[in-house]
Amino acid sequence: MRQLKERNRCNRSVRHLKIQGKIWLKNLKSGLDQIRESQVRGTRNNFLHDGSFHEAVAPVLAVAQCFCLMPVSGIGAPTYRGLSFSRRSWRFWYSSLYLCSTSVDLAFSIRRVAHSVLDVRSVEPIVFHVSILIASWQFLNLAQLWPGLMRHWAAVERRLPGYSCCLQRARPARRLKMVAFVLLAVSLMEHLLSIISVVYYDFCPRRRDPVESYLHGTSAQLFEVFPYSNWLAWLGKIQNVLLTFGWSYMDIFLMMLGMGLSEMLARLNRSLEQQVRQPMPEAYWTWSRTLYRSIVELIREVDDAVSGIMLISF
Repeated sequence: MRQLKERNRCNRSVRHLKIQGKIWLKNLKSGLDQIRESQVRGTRNNFLHDGSFHEAVAPVLAVAQCFCLMPVSGIGAPTYRGLSFSRRSWRFWYSSLYLCSTSVDLAFSIRRVAHSVLDVRSVEPIVFHVSILIASWQFLNLAQLWPGLMRHWAAVERRLPGYSCCLQRARPARRLKMVAFVLLAVSLMEHLLSIISVVYYDFCPRRRDPVESYLHGTSAQLFEVFPYSNWLAWLGKIQNVLLTFGWSYMDIFLMMLGMGLSEMLARLNRSLEQQVRQPMPEAYWTWSRTLYRSIVELIREVDDAVSGIMLISF
């Protein structure tokens, strides 16, 4: 009888060990799978990202400068310390020339409306030009504030909980680039389709050549004062492209700022979620509350800086 009990006890122990061993192997396998999924082959680019907003938004600002907006120097610098604004830089004069050409184009549009029937379609170019002119002026003012704004932004970022790996540091920059690329690509596609539709489906052409007819219609306010010429038509088209880009870029830029600020709140939230069931000292909650207030103050400063652009965007 005793031998039978000992045998049953041994069998139960063996079954228990088998079950525990299977559970342990299953947990080990799932852990290895997670590690394998999170690991990538290390390259130099994996370690170039520092997770800062200055680094993430630099390509978006570079595109803006190609279209006469945000004349800030040093956007490609490794840190915010390389940022500067100078009225002697070519970027400033480039943006100033764009403001002047937009103002002249607006004057021609007002003249055309004054000599035609006043309706919604005739007033639309004036609203378009005035909106872009105000937004461009706001971007020029923002460029002066940008170095100080990024200094404050970086000071708050330094106090945030750090990223656990290089993949997390690179994620904000990848998200911003992807969203900006998709939106700019969609905007470009819409503009190209509108050009194609006007060129190939112009039922009342102004000139025999469809391309010339399109260029004449794009800059009709100019050719009511000057005789038609190809170089002037192409200058008017370039001006139209710059205006159209500025119209779309306002929304994209505000989205980039919103994504950067939300990432800061998300980092703080992830830190709180990790400690939510652990007995933390009072100093931790004081630090969390102070950091949250710092992010809120930064949001208010950003809001004050871009309030004019936000109003025009709406």
